[in-house]
Amino acid sequence: MNDAYGIVNDAFGRGFLPDPDMSVDEWADRYMIIPADSGANEHGKYRTSRTPHARRVMQALSDKHPCKRVVLKGASQMLKTQVGLNWFAASVHQSPANFLWILPTGKLAKRTSARISKTIAAVPELAERVAAPRSRDSVNTLDTKEYIGGALTIVTSGAAANLSELPARRVLYDEIDRAEANVNGEGASWKLAEARQTTFEKNKKSYYPSSPTIEGESIIDELYQMGTQEEALADCVHCSHTQTLEFERLQLSEDGQTAMYPCIECGAFMVESDKSRMFARGAWSTGVQGDGETISLTISGMFLPYGWFSWLGMLKEYRAAKEKLAAGSEELMITFYNTRLARCWARAKEQTKAAELKARAEEYRLGTVPKGGLILTAAVDTQPDRLEVKVVAWGVGMECWVVDYQVLIGAPAEPAVWARLDALLQSRFRHANGKMLPISAAMIDSGGHNTQDVYNFTADRQWRHVFAIRGASQANKPILSAKPSLVDIDWQGRKVPSGAKLWLIGTDTAKDHLANRYKFSHGPGAIHFSSDLPDEYYEQLTVEFRITSYKRGRKVTSWQKPNGARNEAGDVMVYNLAVAHYLGLHKKNESQWQFIRDRVDPPTGDLFDEPPPAPAEVEAGDDAVSSPVTEPAAPPVIAPLPQQQVEPSKERGTAWPKPKKPLSTSRRTDRW
Repeated sequence: MNDAYGIVNDAFGRGFLPDPDMSVDEWADRYMIIPADSGANEHGKYRTSRTPHARRVMQALSDKHPCKRVVLKGASQMLKTQVGLNWFAASVHQSPANFLWILPTGKLAKRTSARISKTIAAVPELAERVAAPRSRDSVNTLDTKEYIGGALTIVTSGAAANLSELPARRVLYDEIDRAEANVNGEGASWKLAEARQTTFEKNKKSYYPSSPTIEGESIIDELYQMGTQEEALADCVHCSHTQTLEFERLQLSEDGQTAMYPCIECGAFMVESDKSRMFARGAWSTGVQGDGETISLTISGMFLPYGWFSWLGMLKEYRAAKEKLAAGSEELMITFYNTRLARCWARAKEQTKAAELKARAEEYRLGTVPKGGLILTAAVDTQPDRLEVKVVAWGVGMECWVVDYQVLIGAPAEPAVWARLDALLQSRFRHANGKMLPISAAMIDSGGHNTQDVYNFTADRQWRHVFAIRGASQANKPILSAKPSLVDIDWQGRKVPSGAKLWLIGTDTAKDHLANRYKFSHGPGAIHFSSDLPDEYYEQLTVEFRITSYKRGRKVTSWQKPNGARNEAGDVMVYNLAVAHYLGLHKKNESQWQFIRDRVDPPTGDLFDEPPPAPAEVEAGDDAVSSPVTEPAAPPVIAPLPQQQVEPSKERGTAWPKPKKPLSTSRRTDRW
C-alpha cells in the first residue's frame, strides 16, 4: 500500500514541476529507448553519438530554434524515422500539442504506427502521458494516439482531406518525394499540410525527411533549395581537415576487399573503421541564407555509421548500376543516386531530339536491308483513315535498322486497305548481299475503333505469325505478355482456340527501353535510320517525353505527348520491339546469332579452300532464328531459295484477301 501511495505522490508531484526545456537531441540522449522489436538497426538506449550529424537536425526541430521548417534530403536510413520519433516524443513530454505525421502509403503508415506504439511502451515518460490501447476514456488506435495536451494523427498523403482536416502545430511529412505532387488537383501536398498550422503561426514547425527522385520533379529538392542548403562534413583522421565526402573519390584497394577515401588535403586514406572519428563532431557546412524560415540539409550514404551499409557495398551497387546503364537501363542508377547519394537523377523531362537522330541517318535506301540486318519484323498502327506500317531489320545484340515505312491510305473498315497490307507483309526485301528476306512476324495495333477488323485479319494469318496487340492498362508491365489471350467467341459464348489471339504490350517499358538506346550510334542496341525517311518521321519518333510521378507511394513512369501531336512512328517502333521479343531475339547469344548470320550472309571463301565442316546437329527449336514465346511454330526467317521481290499493290482491292494456308501448321523448324 505504501508503494502505491508513493507512486501516486511521485506522479502528483511531477505534475507541478515545469516542463523540461531540453532540445530534442538532449531529450533523446536522456530518455529515448529504441525497442528491440522496433525493426531499427540498433536497439537499447538511444545515443546521438552513434549518428552525430543527427544532432544538428534535432536542434533545428527544437522549440527554442526559430526556424519554421526543417528539410532533410538524405540517403536511405539516414536521420529520418528515428529523428522523427525523437521529435515526437520530446514534444509529448515537454510541450504537447497536436502532431500530424504524413506518409506516402497506407502500408508505410501502419508500419510507422506500430513503431510509434512500441516506442511509447518502451519509454516511461511517454507511456504515462499517452492513452493506453483500448482505453475507454481516450483514443489509441492505428491512426490516432491521444495524449495529455494533444493527439498524434497518422495519415496518408493520397487524399486532400487527410491534409486539411484538423489543426496541427507540428507536421512531419515522411518521404514526400514518394507522394503525389498535386493532391486531387488541390495543389502541392506540403502546402496543404502546412495549411493545418495556420493557427500556430508563432510556434509551428515542420519536418520533411526524404530521399530525392528526378531533377526538376523532386519536391524534397525544391524544399531544399528554399533553405540553407547545408552539407554533412567529415574530419580527416590524419590531418583533421574538414571536408565533404564525395562518392566519386572513393577508391578500391588492390585486392578489391577494402574501400578507401583519400583526404582532399593530405591525401592519406581513410577506411570504414575510421568512420567514428571522422563523424564525431557531426559537422555541417555553413550553407546559405535561404528564405529565413527553412533549415535544409543533405547527407549521403557515405555518412552511415560503421557497421551499417558500407562504402564497399556502395561501390558494388554502383558498378552493377553502371553496367545496366551501359546496356540502356537507368533504373538501378536512379535508385543508387536517390537512395545512396541523396542526389537527384538528371532526367527531369527526357525527350530525344529529332535533329540528333536525323543527323545520324545513313545512306541506305528504304526497301533494302543493310549488311547487319538478319531478321525482319513488321508492325502496324491503325488510324481512322489509314494504316501505318514499319519494317525493321534486327541484328546481333538487338541492333536494328528501319527498312521500310509506308502509309496505306484507306479506312480500316474497307477490305481494300487490308489487301494492300497483306501484300506488303508477304513482300521480300533485298539484303545487301542480294538475298531476299521475308518478314518473320508482324503485330497490328487493335486499339481504337478498329478492333474487330484487326481480329478478323489476324485470325486467318496466325500461321504466318501475324497477331493483334494492345497496350497493357497497367504500368511497368513486360514489353510482351507471357502468352496471348483468346478473343474470338463462338455462338455458345465460348472462346475459340483457333480464333484471333491478343498480345499485351508494356508500352511504357518498351518506350523506356527504346529511349535509352536512341543515343547508341552503333553496336548492340543501336537503332539505324535511312536517309530516305522524312523530317516528320523523326518528329513523331521523339515527340513524347517521359515524366515520373508517384501514385499511392509507388513510382510511376509515364510517357506523354503535347495535345494534338502525332506519334505513330514511335508507336510502330514499340510494336516492332514487341515482335522481336515474340521471336525471342532478345535472348539469343553470340553463337545463335552467328548461326543466323552464316545462313543469311555466309562468308565467302577461296575457290581452293577446304569445305567447312558440317555444322553440329542442332535440336529443333534451337536452330531457328525466331523462337516465339509460345506456339505457333517458329516463322521462316529466310527462304530456302531466293525469290523475286513482291511489290505491294498500288491499286485498291475490292475483296478481302484469303491467305494461302500451308499443308500443316506444326512446328516448322526444318526451314533451315
